[in-house]
Amino acid sequence: MAKAKHTDADTAPHGMHPANQPDRALLPDKALLLDWGGTLMRVMPRWMGPQHGWTDEEPMPHAGEVLCALAAGWRLALASNASESDEGPIRAALASMGVGPLLAGVYTWRSAGSPKPWPPFWAYALRDLGLPANRVVMIGDDWTGDVWGATQAGMHGIWFDPPSNGSVREARTAARVRTMRDFRELPGLLAELGFEY
Repeated sequence: MAKAKHTDADTAPHGMHPANQPDRALLPDKALLLDWGGTLMRVMPRWMGPQHGWTDEEPMPHAGEVLCALAAGWRLALASNASESDEGPIRAALASMGVGPLLAGVYTWRSAGSPKPWPPFWAYALRDLGLPANRVVMIGDDWTGDVWGATQAGMHGIWFDPPSNGSVREARTAARVRTMRDFRELPGLLAELGFEY
């Protein structure tokens, strides 16, 4: 199972033991699953394979600061269709924005054995998180792969759709779905979905 890797208690997020084993009783009872390319970083890494050109990609504005602020009350995890990437290099790629060490899980096509939006991917992530689907929010820029797939599995979804070249598409909203244009909107959108800050 994919778990956060830490070396000592001083650098471990709340609820994580130095032995790399989370005490689930101390972890938040809700999670944010985050897509990688187009959501946390502007684009996917240009090169295939581990550690090729990843750190050159620009983080999405405000993503790091907002997620670091939310990390005390939420488990953060990555949900990506990366098929060649291992957990360690992915965490390293996200280290500059402060998110890499905070991830409670890294779920990829490679580790789950199935891509988003198919049910086995979501089942793998939920099983590893140990949370019911209604306590998980998936955030991503791919409507079908991220939002539709997650909501079909019982999760909440936030479609990340920042303005492109000055144009804004129509927001999509439903009982368990919101549209986000900027990461600074995230705490308010989570409240709209019924989650406490």
